[in-house]
Amino acid sequence: MVGRSRVSDRDRWSASGGAAFPPRAGGALVLVVVFAWGLFGAGPVAAQPAGPQRLDRADSVGTLMAIAPGRLQVRLKNSGDTWIVAAAPGATVEVTGTAAREMLMPKQFVECSVELDELGKVTQPVEKVIFPGSGTPGVTGNASGFSETKAKRPGGKRPPGTYLVSGFIKSVDGDRIVVQIGRDRFEIPLAPEAELEVATANLAVAGIGDDVELDGEYLQKGQLLASSIKVTLVNPLMPQPPKGKGRRPATPP
Repeated sequence: MVGRSRVSDRDRWSASGGAAFPPRAGGALVLVVVFAWGLFGAGPVAAQPAGPQRLDRADSVGTLMAIAPGRLQVRLKNSGDTWIVAAAPGATVEVTGTAAREMLMPKQFVECSVELDELGKVTQPVEKVIFPGSGTPGVTGNASGFSETKAKRPGGKRPPGTYLVSGFIKSVDGDRIVVQIGRDRFEIPLAPEAELEVATANLAVAGIGDDVELDGEYLQKGQLLASSIKVTLVNPLMPQPPKGKGRRPATPP
């Protein structure tokens, strides 16, 4: 449903429910705890000390070079070495960045903070829209402590105040999006310079050249079992091209 241009759920590996971001060019990312070192054609390595070693802090930052099912290839900025990275069970995974205006399209899952009046209408343009990739539709109020999920609420109307609206975009009309949550319909105007932010645990939106920060352990250098993977998109997230119309390959230098 989406590709890239520029935080759950933003929670961790991948959220349940909702529409997840689709695979980026390079293949889907379904990280499993498997190392296939030969996948990227690595050569033999020297013997390593027995027992797991913690990745040195100086080598924690790198650039994403390749993506394959179950693993990433990352070039470390400090040493220039290339490592194969897989996520350990329960690993923390975060992908952050910005999204292009084109991401405001039907079926995208979004979150935004809105001001509602006593009739449930949005009274002010929103300044930020977050793309978490997926999530559970709902409305949460921070002023009165009122909270509801899937539009189940006590009788009567909500008190006016600030609420977090999470759900799928139903339609878009210029600078106005409509988010439908159960029987509730929110017409949300966007400020002209509204921030469009990606905050997800879905590594499928990452792309070649993105910045990566790692933590974890290894038994031999070059093969990391990561307890933490943080990716920062270098370009805004863009929608996925229609099926059958793949991206034009990059022109070689």
